Formats: sequence, structure tokens, C-alpha cells
Amino acid sequence: MMEALPLEKVARLEPESVLEAVDSSELDDTDRGILRRLQKDARASFKKIADEIGVSEATVFVRVKKLQEKGAIRGFFAIVDAKAVGKSLTAIILVRAMPRSFPGMLDGLKKIDDVYEIYDVTGQYSSIIKVRAANTDELSKVIDRIGMVEGVAGTETIIVLRTVKEDPSVKI
Repeated sequence: MMEALPLEKVARLEPESVLEAVDSSELDDTDRGILRRLQKDARASFKKIADEIGVSEATVFVRVKKLQEKGAIRGFFAIVDAKAVGKSLTAIILVRAMPRSFPGMLDGLKKIDDVYEIYDVTGQYSSIIKVRAANTDELSKVIDRIGMVEGVAGTETIIVLRTVKEDPSVKI
């Protein structure tokens, strides 16, 4: 079986590694078929994938290895239901940063456990953060930790009432 990236590397990829990822023009129909199939079920055997897309099992093995090396596949992991593990509250936090402290601020935010996604954005805010917490008390503590990160000039928090769509897959 192939070796996948450790979960901590998948969850906390550096922006540079995202920029160095494979260019979509480098992907052929076989690569795209493999990626589509793995997104549906990353536990599918290479034989099953090979049969479904019409190539050999060895071809799938080699292609998956190359897709990992190129960064098109960043890892394999289970998609866990946040509510089932006690993280029933989701919040979006808009962050204003002091411009000179921005890179250090991003590094500080990445270290906070309950911060799951960080986006560098345009507009009046510098970053948008997705946080998961058990309840409002826990969320309050996370907001306080965010506010203590050097470079954070202010935050605005939006609590998610319900998730209408959340899809971790990428359309290929």
C-alpha cells in the first residue's frame, strides 16, 4: 500500500506547497479518473479503480504515487462528522491584521487547535477563519486566543446556524 502524508501535514499545509501543486493541464484523463474515484472512496482498492477506469492496477499504483509527489493528492484521511465528536458549533471569524505583522499573524493563527481553515482574502478583512467548538464558552476561549495573536487588530465573529452545503471534494 502507498504511504500517505501525515494528517498534521494535510491539515496544515503551507501556502507555498499549495502554490507548487500540480498544474491541472498536466493531468490526463487517467489521472482525472483516478482522482475522481479516490474522492468518492479513498479506501477503494487500486484493482477496483483500475477496472472502473479501464487501466491496469500497476498503472493506478504508479499514477497515484506520481500524483502524491506532484501535490495533486495531499493525503488520505477520514471525513469526520464534527457534531459526532463534540464540535457542534461552527463559526466564521473575520480578522483584521496589522499589515507589517501579517505573515507572523498567519503563523500564530495556524497554531490554534480549533482553527480548521484560514483564508488570506481581499477586502476590509485580512483573513477569514473557520473554527469548530463544542459550545459558545469554548468558542469564546478560541476568540480570545485569536485576539492575543500578535498582529491581530480586530475580529468579527459569525456563528453558523446550519450547514447547507459542505463538500471537501474538488470537481475534476
